[in-house]
Amino acid sequence: MASHEPPTQLNSALVSLRRALVYAFLFSFAINLLSLLMPIYSLQVFDRVMTSRSLDTLIGLSIVVLIGYVFYGALSAIRAAVIARIVEWLEHHMAPKLLEVSIGAASETNMPSTAQPLRELATIKNFIAGSTPILMDIPFSAIFLLVIYMINPILGFIALIGIVLMCISALVNEYATRKPLMRATERQTESMINADMLGRQAETIQAMGMMRAVLGRWGKQNEQGLSIQEQAQQRSAIVQGVSKSLRLILQLLVIGVGAVLALEQQMSMGGLVAASILVARALSPFEGIIMVWKQLIGARDAYHRLQQLLRHAPGKRGDTALPAPTGALSVEGLYYSPAKTPILRGIGFSLNAGESLGIIGPSAAGKSTLAKCLVGIFPPTHGNVRLDGADVYHWARHDFGQYVGYLPQTVELFPGTIKENIARMNGAIDDSDVVAAAQKAGVHELILSLPQAYDTKYITGQATLSPGQKQRIGLARALYGNVRFVVLDEPNSNLDGDGERALMQTIQSLKQSKVTLVVVAHRPSILQTVDKIMMVRAGTVEAFGLRDEVMARYSAAGRQKMQPAEGGENG
Repeated sequence: MASHEPPTQLNSALVSLRRALVYAFLFSFAINLLSLLMPIYSLQVFDRVMTSRSLDTLIGLSIVVLIGYVFYGALSAIRAAVIARIVEWLEHHMAPKLLEVSIGAASETNMPSTAQPLRELATIKNFIAGSTPILMDIPFSAIFLLVIYMINPILGFIALIGIVLMCISALVNEYATRKPLMRATERQTESMINADMLGRQAETIQAMGMMRAVLGRWGKQNEQGLSIQEQAQQRSAIVQGVSKSLRLILQLLVIGVGAVLALEQQMSMGGLVAASILVARALSPFEGIIMVWKQLIGARDAYHRLQQLLRHAPGKRGDTALPAPTGALSVEGLYYSPAKTPILRGIGFSLNAGESLGIIGPSAAGKSTLAKCLVGIFPPTHGNVRLDGADVYHWARHDFGQYVGYLPQTVELFPGTIKENIARMNGAIDDSDVVAAAQKAGVHELILSLPQAYDTKYITGQATLSPGQKQRIGLARALYGNVRFVVLDEPNSNLDGDGERALMQTIQSLKQSKVTLVVVAHRPSILQTVDKIMMVRAGTVEAFGLRDEVMARYSAAGRQKMQPAEGGENG
């Protein structure tokens, strides 16, 4: 028995659009009924006006049709406005959720967030905006087919055969282009992600003359996607050409057969003109579907990819606001294994409120991963990280953040003013809190030296601040508000002498304020101020204890390794 996937937010959003889609369908119904005006007008003019030579009848018919076409234009505009509103509503309700899920998934997989889900949503929106009228017109082809049959059954049968052939063309188009279009979309997505990565590596590319090499490599990857896409487009173009020829042949056939029937007095000339108009109108939506088939496939695939993203989104965090923590930290049997090989293996330690810990170890030992687990970025595979007894991963993020500061290895600021960045982009900013955080981080004077001080705007991609300045401002952001637990990952990696001295003073200030502090460090200078040290190697705790005890142990071990072996001098 087939299992049914649970509905996602995208399903719920589309269900919420049902009423608007029903309105759009009703407008389509009225528009298609008004489309009958021209064939009816032609039928009446040729069969009544031309025979009766009544000018009054012609004027009356023309006025009725003119009024009908005014309503036709108005209803078409209203339907377009309803569809535009549907697209706007979908953007308003889904874009923030998709961005949230994308950021959450990126943080937990240690991969940079991309705008690909927003591109997928844009594909769906563009399809809805451009193709919804075509899709809604398809059911009403039956009305035109019925009217043609009422004019003459033979012409109705020819029109029916034409619709069946157009449906077969659409199925052939699906069979011929589905797999190539899917592969082309995958390659294009990969190409866009790689292009974004190249943009982030612009300085490295320019400095080391890598432009020709990286462009050549990217070009080869992109060409593969273009080749597959070209194959799909060629197949689709063939089907489109056949469908156009088929429609014209069917119209020709209706006119030719209708002329024969008219000559044999089996139908009127008005019926012949009306039938030729109606058959074109009946076949038009099916030809339109073939023309927009690529967009339909793209929208369908984008929908499935968004469904997968939403179904595999990070687990729901807590919503309950908890009391302000004192800063007591406990780590219990922490394992973190995003793949087959675990990165952290059975980490366990505890810190009292106000204690400071320095984490040291060789590269790739798991130090930064541990730091991210401590602030609830990565979900533990097993074990727990608790702050005042509460699991940090399941603590409501909006509530948790006001008590926790985090400085990542690579600091990037958000588009906005320095003040807004320090205040963590909050809408309501207390200037005194911003200045206090800057003073704690020892960056107040540096900010005052900027062109507009705290109101200096930071624009992504413009080199307005050095890496060291961004790191110090990022430290102020980590200290903003009533933080009780702070994690700093390589906080002095980009600092000069003045910046490092300011950092040491900041750590001393945090200790005096009884803020629990964890510092991941390579430089030994920063370890002079911490209470405890933990050595991490290969994802496990090799040593943990008071700073002087751990440092003395490793200093003695180092001296022992440097001593020559017994009898070595005589050997």
